[in-house]
Amino acid sequence: MRKFGKPLMMVAVMVSMVSMVAAQGGPKLVVEKKVIDLGEVPQGVVKDVEFELRNEGSAPLRVKSVRPTCGCTVAEFDKEIPVDGTGSVRAKLDTTGFKGAISKSILVMTDDPSVPTMTLAIKAVVQPYIDVMPRSLVRFNALQKEKAEQKVVLVGTERSGAFTVTGVETESDAFDVSYRALGDGERIEGKSDTQYEIIIRLTEEAPVGPISSVVKVMTTAPQAKVVEIKVFGVLRALLRVTPPELQFGAVEAVQAPGRNLIIVNNRPGTSVEITEASIDDPAFSTEIVAVEKGKRYQVTVSVKRDASVGVKNATLVLKTTDPDTPELKVPIRASLR
Repeated sequence: MRKFGKPLMMVAVMVSMVSMVAAQGGPKLVVEKKVIDLGEVPQGVVKDVEFELRNEGSAPLRVKSVRPTCGCTVAEFDKEIPVDGTGSVRAKLDTTGFKGAISKSILVMTDDPSVPTMTLAIKAVVQPYIDVMPRSLVRFNALQKEKAEQKVVLVGTERSGAFTVTGVETESDAFDVSYRALGDGERIEGKSDTQYEIIIRLTEEAPVGPISSVVKVMTTAPQAKVVEIKVFGVLRALLRVTPPELQFGAVEAVQAPGRNLIIVNNRPGTSVEITEASIDDPAFSTEIVAVEKGKRYQVTVSVKRDASVGVKNATLVLKTTDPDTPELKVPIRASLR
């Protein structure tokens, strides 16, 4: 038969330790209203919000830090709350750029051993003065030199009344933005008669890579003189080289290490060939393999076994049949031993 004497003794000791900790007391954070619902809030308004913190413990409560999420800033907070006393966290909710139901969190870190981190939340339903449909966020996924455009419609609301668009601005040369008032038969049904189409086009000079910008639309609406449309996405190169740089690191030349890169033709319905590959340093050799002729190539760069030691900063030059990109250059870095 098993004996349970020792396990029972251990449980008793643990219960005793918990009782001792509880008897010693300490700070205790209590927040009766963890979520504050502001209801409907006009877009662009900054609302002040205050959360009440109460200390129901037997020692002063120390608030170590308060961290808000995006769209919410903490103005100030009480760093120490006495026993049976109250303090607060004062925050501001900026509704600029938001639309519809939103929820923002605030993390409160204290020395309450039972609840070291507490989450507070602010809820609101943001009502725009001027609506942007389908949304005030535009996404591009386009090829370089490709004609790409996105359209949104500014729609008046009961809050804005009738308004006029007076101009558009963009902080990026990658876009060309225009606007026009929509007439009969063009407007979104069931909405205000005041509607403007905003057309955002990528220019031929747009650089390859991530797209991130803001289009500002100026209006005569007193409460919405500037309506912002966020633009993001990516512009892909017609010829993509992966990786964009060959890194060998520190290597032994006698082992003749090699590295591969891939060239992909992204231009639809065309054939682009890699006709020649050369490197401006005799320490390296290169080879071209057509994985899919006209569309996909693999280029191998290897260190020659008799290469001299030292730091190498070379350039791989690839000749192509693409009239827009007749030459591709890829840096090569190596430290040969």
